Amino acid sequence: MQEHEKIPYDSLAFQEYWGEGLRLPGQSKGLDRWFFQWQWRNSPIIDDEQDSDRPIVTESGYYASYVIGAQWFDEAKTMPLVITTKHGCDRIDFLKMFSVCFNSGIEAKEFSKIYAVDMEQPRIKAPELKSVLSPLIVAHFLSIVKEIVKRGLKKDYVQREGNLNKVKGRIDISRNERMNIMKKRYDKVFCRYQEYSEDTLENRLIKKALVFSQHILQNEGISESLLSLQHTIHECLAAFSRVEDEIEVWEVKAIKHHKIFKEYNDAIKLAQMILHRYDYSITNITSAEEEYCPVFWIDMAMLYEHYVLGLLREAYGEKIHYQVHGHTGYPDFVCYSPKVVLDTKYIPRFEYGNLDTYIVRQLSGYSRDKWIFPIKPESNIPCVIIYPVEGEEENPFKSKRLEDFLNVEDRCLWNFHRIAVPLPVLNEAD
Repeated sequence: MQEHEKIPYDSLAFQEYWGEGLRLPGQSKGLDRWFFQWQWRNSPIIDDEQDSDRPIVTESGYYASYVIGAQWFDEAKTMPLVITTKHGCDRIDFLKMFSVCFNSGIEAKEFSKIYAVDMEQPRIKAPELKSVLSPLIVAHFLSIVKEIVKRGLKKDYVQREGNLNKVKGRIDISRNERMNIMKKRYDKVFCRYQEYSEDTLENRLIKKALVFSQHILQNEGISESLLSLQHTIHECLAAFSRVEDEIEVWEVKAIKHHKIFKEYNDAIKLAQMILHRYDYSITNITSAEEEYCPVFWIDMAMLYEHYVLGLLREAYGEKIHYQVHGHTGYPDFVCYSPKVVLDTKYIPRFEYGNLDTYIVRQLSGYSRDKWIFPIKPESNIPCVIIYPVEGEEENPFKSKRLEDFLNVEDRCLWNFHRIAVPLPVLNEAD
């Protein structure tokens, strides 16, 4: 099924179980970030033989939100729920969207708000989502590993053992007797010792996940959007050149998360997720097993917001301020030269028709907020709605001034403007 469609299962039978619906984690009441939500809807029966007194049939039930992913609808895990985009997940270049987000300087904590994965529940067969989840996890993982490389790999004392020419650490009596004394190799001594090294268990896990990530991206084919991620993998693998990638499955599962090293904590969780995703075997990356995905969700509105942020930053750099704290809220983007308030709305219908009154009031409040604009402007600050359309334009902001987009005004509102930013689509060759 697609975004905003009615869930095909009997909603009434599960109303007691789901209540209002499935709210995305970390949400409070009043926010509209749902996987699916109960909605009351009425519509007339279409019947030419009936007069104006035609009866009303209710279509109330659970409806998908602007979230895609896979979820079990029932407690027994027998009724899968797979939600795709209206544009078709097989057509959207998700990898490009993720790489644009990645290059925008998005922080790992912000990336974590875009999606979530539950590896504990049974997997769901969803070939429609085959090319969505893995690139997203890889892009998130690489953004964190890049920060680790920038700060320097963590070192620790690592347990070593070896048959050496001189004593180091302590002698392993039993193994030294079997390997040296009994064979009359008196020039050798088998020792156990500690070495301060980058070759820690945590770094081995991260390097192993980097190798997996390399294979995952290679399996996605050849496209321009892959280049930056592939380049990042090569840089990271070079930084891990003194680290082995051999690690046992039980060691992967046993690694504890770090409370002090936040980047390592996130990198370990994502590395474990990548390896678990393919049952710790690189050969599974190209197998049919990828048709089965874990329970997960991606907030398309949040992904689109960060994708647009990446495009704006590519065109205008640090002129674009993200989520400025205001008295009336947090506008998506603010520019001070020229003064403009911009807000993304992942609603394709904004191409036609009037803007919702709530949205008009929301942006009008931002443009008059003294916390956002401390100096009183000479005239009303322009408000811009950015919405998605289907198209192939790379970056509509590139090589254009922001003022050029303010020439066309909304037909009903002063100083309100609309900008269509296409969702990237795959070429037929891809």
